[in-house]
Amino acid sequence: MTDDLARRVRPEFPLLARSLGEHPLVFLDAASTTPKPRVVIDAVRDFYETSTANVHRGVHPLGEIATQKYEAARLEVASLVGASPSEIVFVRGATEAINLVAHGLGLGPDDEVIFPASEHHANFLPWRLRARPVLAPIDPDGVPRWDAIESLFSPRTKLLAFAHASNVTGAIAPVRALVDLARARAVPVLLDAAQSLSHLPIDVRALGVDFLAASSHKAFGPSGVGVLFARSERLARLGLYQVGGGMVALNREVGEGDFVPLDPPFRFEAGTPAIEAAIGFGAAVRFLRELGWDAVRVHERALAERLFSGLASVPNVRVLGASLPKDERLALATFVVDTPGVEQEHVARMLADNAGICVSGGYHCTHVLHARAKLAGTVRASAHVYSTQGDIDALVAAVRDIAS
Repeated sequence: MTDDLARRVRPEFPLLARSLGEHPLVFLDAASTTPKPRVVIDAVRDFYETSTANVHRGVHPLGEIATQKYEAARLEVASLVGASPSEIVFVRGATEAINLVAHGLGLGPDDEVIFPASEHHANFLPWRLRARPVLAPIDPDGVPRWDAIESLFSPRTKLLAFAHASNVTGAIAPVRALVDLARARAVPVLLDAAQSLSHLPIDVRALGVDFLAASSHKAFGPSGVGVLFARSERLARLGLYQVGGGMVALNREVGEGDFVPLDPPFRFEAGTPAIEAAIGFGAAVRFLRELGWDAVRVHERALAERLFSGLASVPNVRVLGASLPKDERLALATFVVDTPGVEQEHVARMLADNAGICVSGGYHCTHVLHARAKLAGTVRASAHVYSTQGDIDALVAAVRDIAS
């Protein structure tokens, strides 16, 4: 029963048919990026072969087709998160989405932004650069102390920002409770959904967030495109991030008045966008929706339980966040193999070379988390809908060999 979904979807992913050396590929690196299903690959190729043109510019048929496909992708993403298409800005990824907000809010050095010390650099460095970071504490495994956040608000707090799901521990944030804390103080909330978009159902209205950032490539889509959701009233007040072609309604002569930007979201999409990537993203969203969230969550919970219990059973292996309830984490486990003379990056490489298993090794763009946990790197295994119990068992067996 557990592998029913994986058996059904695995043939849709060409990458999973290849081998690494003598070993069949076991891809457990979804938190870094996901393989692409055939429908996404076909959508990108079809654009190149049948409708290559710029969007929102040309009046010829190819331009009209390209624009229709591009805007259809915006509609797909908006529908996925419960937003209006006019609230969805296409960007290069979650990193650019967060930077757009950081710039557009016009924050000053005395303005405070609250976020956990466990955040990915994408949701850490923009606030460090443009405001005063106020770090929420984390436990020894890097899981945020959500109960400590309320005490961090001050009259200078301008934003609460946090990941929907951690890219290190897989911990799922109590979004609605945190939004309520912020709303009581008229503080907007930014949700980093880079890790959660393809794992958890998201409704920005029900969650109450003001901004949401996400990437395509972690949700079965192409690299180079992502989205920023912003409530329409917030989007209308954001300062311009980039200017150029495609975002201006009228550019007057210098000295005859200012230029007039287009209405949101187009004013935030200067230049030629990653058209084929956005179209591929739309195809990825359709693929994801057809899987059904109930099936995805049942499959993920089973894999998470097997992943955490299997790794925890290996001597000399420490699993971060192992005590998290199964409903409060993704099928993502970060661990340390305590073997003298072996760095965690080496463990990740040995898993690939010795068993054909792809995982991540290092700091996962969370230097502060690792510093506070006193860890010189970790290994991260992250599963998805195509992963099987056999994949998890192969990882546990290979880690056991290395640890021993």
